[in-house]
Amino acid sequence: MSKRCIFLLALLLLPALAGAQAAQATQAASAEHKAFTVGVEEFYYAPHYFTVNGRYYGYGRDVLDLFARKRGYEFNYQPRPYVRMVKELLRGDIDFQYPDNPDWLTDLKRGHKIYYSQGVIEYVDGISRRREDIGKPIGTLKLIAMPRGWTPIDYYPLVQRKELVIEEANSVEAVMQMLLSKRVDGVYLNADVVASYLAGTGLSAEAGFDKSLPYQFSRFSLASKTHPEVIKEFNQFLLDSASEIKKLKESYKFRYDVDPKALPY
Repeated sequence: MSKRCIFLLALLLLPALAGAQAAQATQAASAEHKAFTVGVEEFYYAPHYFTVNGRYYGYGRDVLDLFARKRGYEFNYQPRPYVRMVKELLRGDIDFQYPDNPDWLTDLKRGHKIYYSQGVIEYVDGISRRREDIGKPIGTLKLIAMPRGWTPIDYYPLVQRKELVIEEANSVEAVMQMLLSKRVDGVYLNADVVASYLAGTGLSAEAGFDKSLPYQFSRFSLASKTHPEVIKEFNQFLLDSASEIKKLKESYKFRYDVDPKALPY
């Protein structure tokens, strides 16, 4: 066969070879594709996260989706009450859980090795009050409200001394209505959740977070019992995608993702 014929044959085979390589690449990508179940808290806690008709939304989902796209993973979100979600994580029924924190439900988690990511976002939990009461001494708090199951550890000594009564409600809206209708002196909630609720109802001038009172500054993490390698990847993603994550925070108007001591307001 002449060199010219060999050259022409090679040209004719190039598309077929390219197609074969593309098919192999697709197969390899398909083999690497991984689907995971992520337990997420079934609670309306905007802007951090919330579910509507069983679908998960909010900042938390946006960050996890961004990670999944970049790594070629598929995250299937399963809304659950928090305690049930932890039990499923410990049994291995779900791959990941968000949000979580090493300080939450420590008795239930004792004896289990759980891998936690770095902070997906920092948060502030504390007392929000009507504007006219912000800055008043802690002794002026006699009755506060909070979502059912929350843990206001800074305020338990007051409860034990019968200086403070805590009422629980099933939703952020119910808790906030108790504050705005003056049924309670304050509410124990996430500061950004309060700000989001007030902005959404046009009542930002009526109440706000009181940083003069005790508060908890911590973080929401992604947790897993079975996939430490993905948690490691996720930590690297948080570093590599810091600018994109910052834009997400800005789009959700977070104000309390830093220690309030550093804030001018």
